[in-house]
Amino acid sequence: MTSIKKIEYSSYLLAFMSFLLLSSCGTSMDKKWNKLEKEFANDNVDMKVRHVNMNDSLSVNYLSVKSLELTNKTFVFIHGAPGSASDFSKFLKNDSIRREGNILSVDRLGYGSATGREYSSIPLHAESIVKVMEDWEREMKAKQQFILIGHSYGGPIAAYTCLNTLEKVSWLILLAPAMSADLEPMKWYSKWAQSKVIYSILPSSLKVATDEKAHHAAALKEIEQDWQKISTPTIMVHGKKDGLVPFENMEFVKKHWKAPLSTVILEENGHIFPFTNPEIVVKVILDTSEKLD
Repeated sequence: MTSIKKIEYSSYLLAFMSFLLLSSCGTSMDKKWNKLEKEFANDNVDMKVRHVNMNDSLSVNYLSVKSLELTNKTFVFIHGAPGSASDFSKFLKNDSIRREGNILSVDRLGYGSATGREYSSIPLHAESIVKVMEDWEREMKAKQQFILIGHSYGGPIAAYTCLNTLEKVSWLILLAPAMSADLEPMKWYSKWAQSKVIYSILPSSLKVATDEKAHHAAALKEIEQDWQKISTPTIMVHGKKDGLVPFENMEFVKKHWKAPLSTVILEENGHIFPFTNPEIVVKVILDTSEKLD
């Protein structure tokens, strides 16, 4: 196993342990959100947690930071599995991005809840992102130019959202996206987490990720023929040393995309480059924003 892959596997396990730790704290979700808002305030960033109801029993939470300048551009981050909206805190606090537009980060369906459950439908996840976008336009009292940024399993969700938004999404940024059903691996730790003994002691958020991972391939296969319908200009960034989502996903996207597509190949990076090398993502976002201007 290469050192890069060891780091990525270790990071995945660290995420497991983080979820376990957070679960053991027994903190209510309201207290969690209030604490997060205070942490942003300590860094002089006015972040608000917003909540959108999809129906009587289903809601989605997201973090929001308004731009430092007057603009109708809004960047929307969508995390993978496991993950949370706060994974992208560094980007919500980044002054360069904040000068370019508003920034949102979504807790995907099933996450950010003490009683989370898995939702395997990618179209349903995409619908939740649309609800967030609509809520934000109501908050801003103006139509927005949305730039969706999906990492890992957040990639296909961001992409599918483009099919449901008419002209709302101006650009799509895919960061190491898990797009191909045939390239969706089941790692040893995923199988380990599915064992009855281990699964029974996992916190709800990690159970969601474990259940979701087991259904990724089937969920991706169901919508595979829809990718050619996307017309949103797309940028895909992927590392050749990705040990979690195979780099071959880039060839899959090239084959299935009819929309304008540009690619960035990272020779020395793995799956978690948005967090180990955030400057890569910041540059892509700023370059995309300049294209909109």
